[in-house]
Amino acid sequence: MNFDQPRYIHSDKFKIATYADGPTNGTPLILIHGWPEIAYSWKPVIPALTAAGYRVICYDLRGFGWSDNPIEDEHYAMPQLVADLEAVMDAYGVEQGTIVGHDWGGSIVWHAARMISHRVNRVIGICVPHTARAPVPPLKIIEKRSGDDHYFIEYLKRPDEVARLYAKDPDAFFRLLFRTTPDGAKLGPDVTSIPKNFEAFLKAGAPEVKGGLLHGGDRAMFVKGYWRSGFRAGMNLYRNIDENWRLSEGMSDRITQPVLMISPERDLLLPPELTDPMVKMVPNLTRVRIPDCGHWAMWDAPDDLTRHMLNWL
Repeated sequence: MNFDQPRYIHSDKFKIATYADGPTNGTPLILIHGWPEIAYSWKPVIPALTAAGYRVICYDLRGFGWSDNPIEDEHYAMPQLVADLEAVMDAYGVEQGTIVGHDWGGSIVWHAARMISHRVNRVIGICVPHTARAPVPPLKIIEKRSGDDHYFIEYLKRPDEVARLYAKDPDAFFRLLFRTTPDGAKLGPDVTSIPKNFEAFLKAGAPEVKGGLLHGGDRAMFVKGYWRSGFRAGMNLYRNIDENWRLSEGMSDRITQPVLMISPERDLLLPPELTDPMVKMVPNLTRVRIPDCGHWAMWDAPDDLTRHMLNWL
């Protein structure tokens, strides 16, 4: 897949950068990335998928990489994100396809499976489980449990300041964030206080870290993408969490398509047990785990990830 030459399509009034590889008559797989990622995040798994005969399509979410990056919050609610997915499918002539989401892409696929169910025949979620609608706005729950230092709350309350912090040294940011999960690690401020931790990392001189997953040209591609888009627009995904909660009122929690849920066992934010409630909401559910793998599954365990995907497909 040539990530240096995106094909631009339009959704609303915005340009979305898309990429495709594999046989044009192959079964389509649409891959949706998360934060802080770009379509390039799928690079390690695409060769195995195309070699198996699939037509692989991915794109930079609005606000990311080479897509347009409007700054206003209202452009990043779930209806707009699902509309972008449908626009990509339209542009590539995909009447119905399998959608695959990692991180925020996972949230998008669970909504798309219900909002445009006639366009989605199968769903693969990586890391982020499908959840029932919370009883109160989710950001209130997160703030009460974790305080103001949780990155969700930081992006809500001081997004411009945090975006400027990350932009001081994007290469250091991706070195710090994209790492394996060390033995014995537990969920706590070391994981959730991303702005505070990065600020301390810069003050320490951005030293070498263990377990880095992005190397050389791969990390440079991320840096290039974020020099173009900046960090501020992508934070609007988080700033719309409560709005998405409001908009989902009355929507069924049930997902009827066949679903594969892939959970890395070392994902501290999203451990596999969080998928247990899916059993009651997804009647055609397959769950698998990837041992010795953290949140960044495409880089941490690409062979295991593609094996699970292809076996299920």
